[in-house]
Amino acid sequence: MKGERLRNWRKITIMGASLGAAMIFFVAGILFWGGFNTVMEATNSMKFCSTACHEMSWVYEEYEERPHFQNATGVGATCSDCHVPDAWGPKMIRKIEASREVWHWMLGTINTKEKFEDKRLHLAENVWRSMLRTDSRECRNCHDWSAMDLEEQAPRAAREHARGFEQGQTCIECHQGIAHELPEDWDESEVWLARFDHDEPATGLAERGEPEMPLETEELGEAMVAEGDIASSLDWGDVPALDMTLFLPGQASIEWVQDGSEHGGGRAFSFGDRCIWCHQGEEEQIGQMAVNAEKFETYDLGDKRGHIPMTVQASFDDDYLFMRFQWEAGEHAPLPFVDGGMMDPDNAIKLALSFADDRVDMADRGGCWASCHHDSTYMPDAPEAEAMAESELAERLDMMNGVTKYLSESRTEIEIRGRRGAARGGWDKLKEEAEIEELLGGGVYLDLARFKSGDEVTESGYILEQRHLSQSDAVVMTAAEEDGVWTAYLTRALRTGVEGDKPLSTDGKYNFNVALHDDHAASRFHHVSWQFGLAFDAELPGDFEEDMVELNATRITR
Repeated sequence: MKGERLRNWRKITIMGASLGAAMIFFVAGILFWGGFNTVMEATNSMKFCSTACHEMSWVYEEYEERPHFQNATGVGATCSDCHVPDAWGPKMIRKIEASREVWHWMLGTINTKEKFEDKRLHLAENVWRSMLRTDSRECRNCHDWSAMDLEEQAPRAAREHARGFEQGQTCIECHQGIAHELPEDWDESEVWLARFDHDEPATGLAERGEPEMPLETEELGEAMVAEGDIASSLDWGDVPALDMTLFLPGQASIEWVQDGSEHGGGRAFSFGDRCIWCHQGEEEQIGQMAVNAEKFETYDLGDKRGHIPMTVQASFDDDYLFMRFQWEAGEHAPLPFVDGGMMDPDNAIKLALSFADDRVDMADRGGCWASCHHDSTYMPDAPEAEAMAESELAERLDMMNGVTKYLSESRTEIEIRGRRGAARGGWDKLKEEAEIEELLGGGVYLDLARFKSGDEVTESGYILEQRHLSQSDAVVMTAAEEDGVWTAYLTRALRTGVEGDKPLSTDGKYNFNVALHDDHAASRFHHVSWQFGLAFDAELPGDFEEDMVELNATRITR
């Protein structure tokens, strides 16, 4: 009976194999799969990537400094999380591709850090292309559009994520360099430049094209003489106040702002985002980084305060714009790089205001920052005195104290990224005089007014090919310190009739900035505000969008 049952079992076959052979294949399969899976998991481990491959030790050191390694949540990502797919099929394809990398490892293709750096851009582009092709598949194992609560994100992140979702973008288009250092000249890569190829047009970082407002001759009106310091005699009790925080900008030029390899907001700026949308609330942090020379600053600023809170009020009537500014005076903090610690001993403060409309490219986002260049005085690429003296432009530009502020529109070319060691900016690329005159007559300039406390003088002028300032009869500013608080007033004719003074219309919107040279400072060592939108008793929203106007002047009757 037992023998018969045994013979019956022997007759059973599975896919043509006897039961015994099938059992052997089954066990062997388990052992093979277990061994195969063990090897797969081992080659996916952080230890294997960081120590088994000498070439990966360099990038691992970079990775340890990045948020995917250590962050506030305690959730990290390993090499395989980003570079190896989860799904079995794509994972096998990736492992087969990796065999080519093993071959190059055996050949010693990148067995030194120098060889690795030479090929870093090529290697990075391979990863970028793969992630673009797969819609950043590995990123989405942890991050997903549908799971994002934009209201809980920082304004900058929320705005960019919303735009990315609308445009069908993928993670790697914005987050290149999040885990490893970016290669040299990475922003010239065809792969990087392709991330601007979307339905919504964008002209790139260096140029946005024609101004939003047409270039046409401005109607200045008749010359007007101010009636004196009217603003200080007004009742400001019922006029709303705007709280702003001025901060030290360091050597963060308009070229730096546009350079996506140094400024993460360069891409958002190129799409038209205003600086204030991303950075409001960060003024204290930014100013302190400048003081500590932690970022965008190379000079020792000693104990200079990094930020200054200020309140601003604005009112107007049919003839004038009135403004009041208040801020706390600070303790004297000598600048270590200046003999005597004071750059301008004659002036305890200088308060400057700028106005512009959207004819000035970038003024709608950065305001007067559009005039701050990388080759101006005390900036990294400021030209040598000999070069300026020998330049044929010495007859057209006042360069006695170096290159002053200027607008990009006044130059034939502006170097943004400093490629291959080129100086950033364009001080020596000045357009012809006729072109400058056309820009000035067409309103492409920054209107500038400045008060100097030493001799209590108000200067008015504009910035185009350089800075122009002279005493004014149509703009009056005063300032005084009392009980540790500075109070300054502006009385400005809406239409001064003077070339270079922006004619202000009460149904218009203007880009407005404040700059304060505090504690005897001079040159670029001032505190600045973001660009603010200025309107005149406008309906918000209605006349303008709410997020475009921060200072809405109140109409008054005198």
